[in-house]
Amino acid sequence: MLGYFFAIPLLFEPILHLFSPLVAISILPLIGSSFKQNALIQSIVPPTKQRELTFTSKSVIAATGAIILTSLLLGNWVLTITCGIALLFIAGMLLYVLRSLPLSPLEVQQKEIRLFAGNTSKLAIKLMGKAKCPFHISVNSSYPWIYPAKDILLNLTSEAELNLTITPSLSGPSEPHIEFLSTDLWGLIQMRQVIEPVRLYVIPRAKYAEWLARKYLEETASEAGALAAAFSPVAAGTTPKGGVEYCDSRPYQPGDRLKDIDWKHTAKLRKLVIKEYAQEARQLAIIAANLVAADAEEADKLVYNFITAALTLAKETIPTAIAAYDQEQVLAATPLLDPRGLVTKALQLSQKVVLLTPLQRYIQPPDIRQIKISLRHLEKASTEPARKLREILDLERKAIEEGVKKHPAREALSRGAVHVLPPATITVISPWSYDYEALSLTLEELKRQGYNATVIKVNG
Repeated sequence: MLGYFFAIPLLFEPILHLFSPLVAISILPLIGSSFKQNALIQSIVPPTKQRELTFTSKSVIAATGAIILTSLLLGNWVLTITCGIALLFIAGMLLYVLRSLPLSPLEVQQKEIRLFAGNTSKLAIKLMGKAKCPFHISVNSSYPWIYPAKDILLNLTSEAELNLTITPSLSGPSEPHIEFLSTDLWGLIQMRQVIEPVRLYVIPRAKYAEWLARKYLEETASEAGALAAAFSPVAAGTTPKGGVEYCDSRPYQPGDRLKDIDWKHTAKLRKLVIKEYAQEARQLAIIAANLVAADAEEADKLVYNFITAALTLAKETIPTAIAAYDQEQVLAATPLLDPRGLVTKALQLSQKVVLLTPLQRYIQPPDIRQIKISLRHLEKASTEPARKLREILDLERKAIEEGVKKHPAREALSRGAVHVLPPATITVISPWSYDYEALSLTLEELKRQGYNATVIKVNG
């Protein structure tokens, strides 16, 4: 459009002479509209200063200045006057924008929010514009855990909402900075404003889990004697029977589960009465925990998963053993524990988490199961390349098995399996980067013995 503005006076020059630039004045509103359309699609580059000209402004001013110099060299006064009109028009818009847009065009009402680390929350932040003219804003966050909404257009006196999706981490700031990049309606001037829209109170997941565990222990303190009596055969290694279908009621016997107590008949008869169910083997479990973490964030996830797993099994009154280890040794390999003992032991072991930066992996970790499958397939081949490949894979298999033999993960799981015979469920809580080979091989062997295994990865 600016090209037409310079070309039209030249067309009318033979007729109107020096008055031909007046014809171009009628095109100025169209130039303003063109600037507005361009402002909607142009990307806002973060300015180096708090306020500066946009690339569009600099380009138009530079191009107009070059045309003025050219017209003066050629002695074309019509083109010179036309360029002067264009510069006056742009200068007028710039002056209007500078008077209408303050250096900090936005006011934000800061919100306070409490969140557990890693939990996601969506917030609507109220924005109020202090400018006397409309302007565009683009929101930029330097934190990967804050996701702002798209660009917003503020009208003269209206308010707007900025939608933020926040997933805070333990290491993040309590008042994160959000960068607002503003430009006027014509895209001539851009500004940078940094605000703090939210104040975060991040609660560590581990602390919350520890609080839940202590609350559980307080609530079950009055039942501690009954729990110990109910689970005494479990501690001795026996596994009472249970079921799912109600059959009858009978007096309490040592070894009966607390969850099977018939409280209605117990209150009426003033002695413990147990519900009888169709006979079925009681479910048992093992919690295997690798108490090594790369940083505080990973340690928080690790402790949270460890304690909540113990709490879940305790509330279900499932007899559970704990096998815990770090990078050097087995920290615990308990027999089957009653619910309170399970939660208490989990709380104690959660204090032994070690922070250790893992070695950087540059290749995919070996899959022992896939190696064994490949070896079985290669045994059927008699070619020389197949034989050599079989030897290489067999050497890799032996190296992995030899390295796993003395690994704390294997030793801890083996000790736990001595106390808990199959069928049983093994829940492994591990960052997985420290003990991938050991867990893969050991869990595969335990699955063949009748155990079910689930791995809860706590990294990333």
